[in-house]
Amino acid sequence: MSSRVKLTIQGLISSKTQYNTYALVLGDESRKRRITVIIGHAEAESIALQLQNIKTPRPMTHDLMLNALSGFKIELVEVNIHHFEKGIFHSELLLLSNEKTLVVDARTSDAVALAIRASCPIFIEKDLFDQYSISLDEEEKEAEVVEEADQATYEEPSLEELEKRLQHAIANEQYEEAARLRDEINRKRNPKDPNQ
Repeated sequence: MSSRVKLTIQGLISSKTQYNTYALVLGDESRKRRITVIIGHAEAESIALQLQNIKTPRPMTHDLMLNALSGFKIELVEVNIHHFEKGIFHSELLLLSNEKTLVVDARTSDAVALAIRASCPIFIEKDLFDQYSISLDEEEKEAEVVEEADQATYEEPSLEELEKRLQHAIANEQYEEAARLRDEINRKRNPKDPNQ
């Protein structure tokens, strides 16, 4: 197996320029170099809730997937970021079941959301990390990003913002996202409703 670098989550930052987009900051254990993975709102929310140990009334998608794997006695052993193409990092899940291993292709955002739930390590191929990571000494602006990223926080959107996102999703025929936003709006309006 080629040389790899172990990564930790160092931040989750809302994009000021791209609607519904977040930067997931992953760095080596020395915290001297890092990569940024652009992810969507749903994945950012899933990662943030787990980082902050917030339990949702019903299982989210990544909870459901991990519960299903566990039910079939399949263990998520590790996540490996192995390829970069057209601005996108590609990842694999290494699964173990009855002493058999299976490698499954996954989006990096989903892979990280599962990894933090399974408490399994996240790796990146060393040549990829060397090529695409940024040293904290390379840019003066990085210091500002580091301060924000190290907090690893996630601001929950307001009801007004969620309603705007819902209208945007409907207008763009993103019906799965619209349904998720509708449910989130209903949870905010009726926080004690056990059916939400």
